[in-house]
Amino acid sequence: MKIKTVNAASKQPLVNTKLQLQVKGKDSGFLSVMTDQRGEFQLDDKYKGQYISALIGSGTPSPGITASDGGTLTVATTDKSKEMPKQKETWK
Repeated sequence: MKIKTVNAASKQPLVNTKLQLQVKGKDSGFLSVMTDQRGEFQLDDKYKGQYISALIGSGTPSPGITASDGGTLTVATTDKSKEMPKQKETWK
């Protein structure tokens, strides 16, 4: 089955992006997938009807969906350029 991914903030497809999927259901576990040029990835039909969520890197898992052909998974991404720089420790 084919599932589409979109960025939660921009609503744009996540093109050529590596995702870590968490599957909850009969075949619970973790999978790594890569999206294509349309922001879609292929998932084995054995996961149909099971709950899946995704994350990029060490981010927070997205709200999930029930896996189905043509489903859309919205993924929260973090923009590293907007993160606050770490402060140096000066108390030593």
